[in-house]
Amino acid sequence: MTTKLSTVALAAMLTLWLQTGVPAAEEPSDLADLFSITGEDSILEEEHCGIVNGMLTTGIQFKDLVGIAGLWAPPFVSSDFHLTATVLGQRVPTQRYVWRPFQVERTGAVLGIGVKSLTTLVPRRRAGLLTLTLENTTAAPRNVPVAITVGGTLDRVAFWEFARPVSKTAAKPAADSAGLVLGQGDLAIVLRGAKGGFHWEAPAACGRVSVDLAPGARATLHVALAVGAKPEALAACEAIAADPEKAAAAAQAAHARQVTELFEKLPRLRSRSPALVRFYNRSLVHLLMNRWDVPEFLLHPYYSTGSVKGGCVCSYLWDFGEAWEVLPLYDPAAVREHVKQFLKIDMTTHFAFDPVRGAAFGPWYPVNQEKIVGLIYYYVQNTGDNAFLREVVDGRTILDHAMAHATFGDDLSKPVALIDYGPSNSHLELRRGYPYNHTMPDLNGRRYASYLLGASLADLAGKPAPQLRGRAEALKTLLKQTLWDPQTRWFDFLDGKGRKDTRYTVQIFKLLGSSVLDAEEESGLLGHFNQREFYSQFGLHSMSKTDVAYDQIDIDNGGGGSYVGFPPQIAERLYKAGHPVVAEEILKRILWWGQRMPYWGDSLVANSVDYRKDTPLQCSIAGVSVAQCIIFGMFGVSPELGGDILINPHPPALAPEIELTGLRVRGKVLDIAVQGAEYQVRIAGEQIRVPVGKAVRLRGSRLVRAD
Repeated sequence: MTTKLSTVALAAMLTLWLQTGVPAAEEPSDLADLFSITGEDSILEEEHCGIVNGMLTTGIQFKDLVGIAGLWAPPFVSSDFHLTATVLGQRVPTQRYVWRPFQVERTGAVLGIGVKSLTTLVPRRRAGLLTLTLENTTAAPRNVPVAITVGGTLDRVAFWEFARPVSKTAAKPAADSAGLVLGQGDLAIVLRGAKGGFHWEAPAACGRVSVDLAPGARATLHVALAVGAKPEALAACEAIAADPEKAAAAAQAAHARQVTELFEKLPRLRSRSPALVRFYNRSLVHLLMNRWDVPEFLLHPYYSTGSVKGGCVCSYLWDFGEAWEVLPLYDPAAVREHVKQFLKIDMTTHFAFDPVRGAAFGPWYPVNQEKIVGLIYYYVQNTGDNAFLREVVDGRTILDHAMAHATFGDDLSKPVALIDYGPSNSHLELRRGYPYNHTMPDLNGRRYASYLLGASLADLAGKPAPQLRGRAEALKTLLKQTLWDPQTRWFDFLDGKGRKDTRYTVQIFKLLGSSVLDAEEESGLLGHFNQREFYSQFGLHSMSKTDVAYDQIDIDNGGGGSYVGFPPQIAERLYKAGHPVVAEEILKRILWWGQRMPYWGDSLVANSVDYRKDTPLQCSIAGVSVAQCIIFGMFGVSPELGGDILINPHPPALAPEIELTGLRVRGKVLDIAVQGAEYQVRIAGEQIRVPVGKAVRLRGSRLVRAD
């Protein structure tokens, strides 16, 4: 879809070019349309397509001009809800559609009648609006009958977990002159036509209207839809149907405000590479779509692991922790509350909490401890809110919690030892029976960073714990002595009987950049980034293609591709470890993510343009780790606990001129513009220009060369 740029937008682009030499990639003239994608570009299948407004999500059957499937509006569910329509007695196939986070626009035609539909979720309500526009494209007057049919069960569900909640209780249709109600006790799905245009029939659960159209004439029909407690749903439908144009405009304006506020908190990326800009921007849509403002939820706002069609509305520490650096920039207050909720539940025995009660569920993921320590550390580092460490949760300060998780599984009265994590398959969840458990090198090696982060937080709080740094160095030595194989240039793991085995899992690459590796180990691991093992044309494999456990179907950890957070997180570590060429090699393979999907689910395939389909996790919050990688990896932004901020960008060959504007870190607002061999940092009227490869330090409000 070609979008014309307004005069203002063109002037802004020209101004940017004259000031910085970095041209902006072409963007929609309306910022609110930044995240739209056409059906021609999207590879998303109907089953996984949906829209969200923070209180309601519904599935979009985009092959049908009107069809929607399922309503998930916590705590209310109609998982089998269906809405269809006929025009002139026929279903209308979609010829083209445009997806937006809160709305889908579809166009088609039937028997000389052009039809356009807009399915829009209305802000701050468990409600939506269907708008149908009919156009007589023939030379004769036409009478056009339209019928809308609905149905489905309805329930209230208290527990929102990994799977989509399913409704089972029949909802009985009742109709009057105003509309149709599918009632189930004190719950209801309500439909109302604007201005009383529809005649509603309870037995068939449908509404009918006939429209007379002169040649070339158009007519627009509106139907409001709401779900929830019956009084609330009735009131929402009545308000929307009374002025549907106002409701539609309010939805557009609310989304525009969301996007504007997003870029008031997070920086804009500009580049000569439209693919890189789309990649960055598409990453950010996951913040908007996983934010819920539901009165019945424990936290306000609440950020879910997934959102579309009600899957994974719980919060997994694994996924929330993937965005540990960027979330404090976007919504620091919410990060504080989510961290405290994770600390209130036992993250040594569970992996997630549900949004309504905040109760823990599921088994323990042994990566939990790294995630919670990192979330605490990066929140303090990137906001400067040192007082957070003194807050008390369940009788312990945040600092004490961080220290306990940093040393979890370690007997501090004895010399440091490698942890045997037991026989569970919960780390990689491999499907073909090949083990990776007990004494695992990636989990043990990642303890090194947790020790150091804990020690730094303890220093900041005035309660030094120097023994943690000593244990980190002892762990580094022990890891190499016990598990490093100089022949394979990889780490083994030990099974329950102490026997060595090897899994070539991408998780090992998460040791890069933490200093737990010496030169030999780092060089050895880097040698495995190649086409024979981990690379394919469209991504990074989560298991080496040479490993006996490789499974094309097991996308996230088994090898067919990777969990959505792995490639950008590993690329960021490579940037920080001083290997920008390898980092770029990973990123350029996944740039297609930003152009072929409206949002990203659990995992994406590496050897084809495809994604994992056997999961309810659609629109994973971990998708924002792409933007995190670009800000803190590619642009080399490195805040320090003491208050300074280091900047040392690594411009990619695919886009040697890049700019980040409006970066807000620790109360400072920075612009970073890379132009060939030099880059410029600007803050509050001050600026400095240095060669690429040399770092800049922001100390207070002064910019100085770090060398």
